[in-house]
Amino acid sequence: MMTLKQQATILIVEDDRSVATALTRILELDSYRVVAVDSAAQATNHLDNGIDLVLSDLRIGSDDGIDLLSIWKSKQPRTPFILMTGYGQIASAVNAMKRGAEDYLTKPIHPDELLLLIRECLARAKDDSNEPDSHSRDTGFGLERIVGQSIVMKDVYSRIRRAAQSESTVLILGESGTGKELVAEAIHQNSRRKDGPFISVNMAAVPVTLAESELFGHRKGSFTGATGNRTGRFEAAQSGTIFIDEIGDFALESQAKLLRVLESRTITPVGGDDSRAVDVRVVAATSRNLPQMVAAGQFREDLYYRLSVITLVLPPLRERLGDVALLTRYFLDQQCRTNDRPEMQIEPELMRFLETFDWPGNVRQLRNCLESMVVMADKSVLSLSDLPVSIIPADRRSSFGLRIPTGTTMDDLEKAAVIQALERCHGNRTRAAESLGISVRTLQRRLQTWGIDDNPLHPRPTVTP
Repeated sequence: MMTLKQQATILIVEDDRSVATALTRILELDSYRVVAVDSAAQATNHLDNGIDLVLSDLRIGSDDGIDLLSIWKSKQPRTPFILMTGYGQIASAVNAMKRGAEDYLTKPIHPDELLLLIRECLARAKDDSNEPDSHSRDTGFGLERIVGQSIVMKDVYSRIRRAAQSESTVLILGESGTGKELVAEAIHQNSRRKDGPFISVNMAAVPVTLAESELFGHRKGSFTGATGNRTGRFEAAQSGTIFIDEIGDFALESQAKLLRVLESRTITPVGGDDSRAVDVRVVAATSRNLPQMVAAGQFREDLYYRLSVITLVLPPLRERLGDVALLTRYFLDQQCRTNDRPEMQIEPELMRFLETFDWPGNVRQLRNCLESMVVMADKSVLSLSDLPVSIIPADRRSSFGLRIPTGTTMDDLEKAAVIQALERCHGNRTRAAESLGISVRTLQRRLQTWGIDDNPLHPRPTVTP
């Protein structure tokens, strides 16, 4: 029987031939199969070739290892990706981990450290493959609609599974658009109540005067407009789960009744005097700051503690930007199917924008952005020009709509962008490179290729706005 390491194929992406040769020798002596390439383009040719782990330099000639990371994770999210970097680039490597890299190694690389890290990453990948797949379409665990492979999301999946095994009340906290209802559904689907109903009610959408009727039901004639008896959401959720969304919007004067229901597991319809037992799991959620509301006297403290027996906090998208490429591919494919469009691709510049945007509306905003682009695009490859105007920062809108003079080449445009960046940064190459999203090494090579220096007064090609 072959061991884990003997079965693994490792892709080395390194433009320094001596380093690549040394790494190959180390790994082959430890029984790994090795494929070595010297560019990001060559690496992407192996996306579908059964690679078990990628070991890539942070700077691959003129290519950026983080760009390769984004491309690889969008297609093969489960493949461990390790970056190699110099001490001066550790900040970039840490940033790469936020984008989905498993870890990084600093050069010069010690063989024992390299082999230990590879074994750990492959072992974790094997363990993850034995868990219900959060991206497949046939898991049946309610997690298939929650997309993400970042460290924080893996922790969310683990907490969902643990919370689901209990009968305790769960409070889900998170900004608007982070997927709180999807998490509530996943808790239900992973619980022993999965064969019962999942009933959802959004308190922000229910008039204050009808909130109790909505949850507990009412009797005919109990108030103006009550022309018949009504079954409330709690009773409808019998033997299942009720999800109370935006619980922070529940009227203060009605909170005492909800607390009694949670403690006694009985409901009394509005206008009725008959109590009936309910067997219901309660999951609540809010985008509001409940402890702050408790301190301000806007939410009952005892109800807050009763709801928050188990608390799940969902991270905003800006704290898991490594999942953006994966989410983008998922929503892009989904919207192409929904709108009967052929498969679409995304230009690297657009993907870099999506991966660095702040996303105040979180996953919902990203999904809506991609839906708009799919519907409105007249080509199969999406670019920056396809972004909805609402997404483009006001101070950058003019740069997304440049009118390029006839005869202008890509080389001219690149020169203009580089020299303008150097002007803005007063000749500071490091800052100029960061503003362009490239490495200092790449910037220096561009300047050498063009035979120009970085003097801000150097003539540059003109681009008419």
